Amino acid sequence: MKFSACTAAFGMADLKKIIDTSAKLGYDAVELTAALHLPVESTPERRKEILGWIHDAGIVCSALHYIFDGTIRLLSTDSEMMNQSAAYLKQVVDVAYDMECPTVIVGSGGKTRSFEPDWDREAGVKCMAEVIRRVGLYAQEKGVILAVEAINRYETNFLNTLEEAVNFVNMVNLPNVRTMADTYHLNIEEVNPAETIRKYGHTLANLHLADSNRQAPGDGHFDFASVAEALREVDFKGYCSFEVFGLYPWKLWYDTFEESVEHMGNGIKYARSIFG
Repeated sequence: MKFSACTAAFGMADLKKIIDTSAKLGYDAVELTAALHLPVESTPERRKEILGWIHDAGIVCSALHYIFDGTIRLLSTDSEMMNQSAAYLKQVVDVAYDMECPTVIVGSGGKTRSFEPDWDREAGVKCMAEVIRRVGLYAQEKGVILAVEAINRYETNFLNTLEEAVNFVNMVNLPNVRTMADTYHLNIEEVNPAETIRKYGHTLANLHLADSNRQAPGDGHFDFASVAEALREVDFKGYCSFEVFGLYPWKLWYDTFEESVEHMGNGIKYARSIFG
C-alpha cells in the first residue's frame, strides 16, 4: 500500500519543511492542499520549485485536494457559473500536470457543492455532470484523473455515499473520472464501510485516511483492518492519503508542528501495521 501525507495536516508551516518531514516519516508521497499551498494563480516558477523539493525528498505528488478557493459554485444551473467552474477546474488540472501529479480530488462541501432547498435536483445533477465531463475530457489529454469524493451529509447535501458518487461518475462516463472515498465520511454514511469498498472499490482512484474523530489513523475507533482487507480484495493500487486536517469546527490542524509530526508519525506506523 502506498501512503501520502496531505500537506495541510502540518498546518501553515514552511512547505519545504512539510515535504521533507513527510518523507522522513516514511510517506511515499505528499498530497498538496492546493488552495493553501499551490493555488491556481501560482507561477510556473513556483510550481517548478515545489516539484524540485518533492523530487529532492525522494517522493512524489500523489494528488491535489482542497482545490476550491471559495469563488466557485460547482453545483449550479447557471451557464455563466458552469463556464467559470469548468475554466477554474481546467486551471487546477494544469497545476496537477505541472506537478507530475496523477489525480485531482473533486471534493468540497458547503455551497460549493450543495443544493438550495428550492433547486431542481435533476437539472443540477445534469449540469454538474456536464461541467465534470468538459473538464474530464481536458484532463484526459493531460493524463490526469478527476476523483469525485463522497462527503458526509453534514458538509454537503449531494453525493454523500460512495454509491451516489459511483452513479454520478457513471453519468459522466469517462475512464479518467473516478471516485474518491474517505474513511471519516465512510464512518458516518456507510452501514458497513468494508462492504461498501468491496462493492465499489473498483471505481476508487484514491482513498483518504482519517479516524472516526478526523485525526490520524489509530487515534479513534474506526475499523481500518476490515477496510484494509477489502482494499486487498479489490486490488486497490491507488494512494491512501492522510487527510487529518479539519479536526474541529474551530481548529483546522494540530496546535504545533511538533504535534502534527507526532500524530502523523504514529499514524503511518499504525497504518503500515494494518495495511502492510
